[in-house]
Amino acid sequence: QSTQYNDWKGTAAADDADQDDFSDYLRNIGKLAGHEIVVGISFYSAPNFAHVNAFISDGGEGLRRITVPIGVAEFFEKFKRFSIYISRDGRFDGEEIEFENEDDE
Repeated sequence: QSTQYNDWKGTAAADDADQDDFSDYLRNIGKLAGHEIVVGISFYSAPNFAHVNAFISDGGEGLRRITVPIGVAEFFEKFKRFSIYISRDGRFDGEEIEFENEDDE
C-alpha cells in the first residue's frame, strides 16, 4: 500500500523489543509457525485506520503475506526503538545532511 500523493518519502528502522517482539506476537496468535521467520512488515495508517501486513518466509523459496490484527499502539510496543525518517518528495533519501544551525530543544 502507498499513500495517495507521496508528499513525504523516506526510510524506517526498528529494533525488536527484548520480550514479546513482533514475531512472538505472531506466534502467540497462531499466525507464525516455529520454523518461519518474518522478513518484512508493511504498516499503513490513515485517520481511524491502520493496516499491518507481515511477509513470512519458510526458510526456502516460499514467501507469504498475512494481515496482522493489531492496533497502532500495540504495533509500536513490539519494538524497542522505532525510527522513521521522511523528507518532502524524498529529497534527502540516502544523503548525509549538514546543518548550519541546530535547535536541540
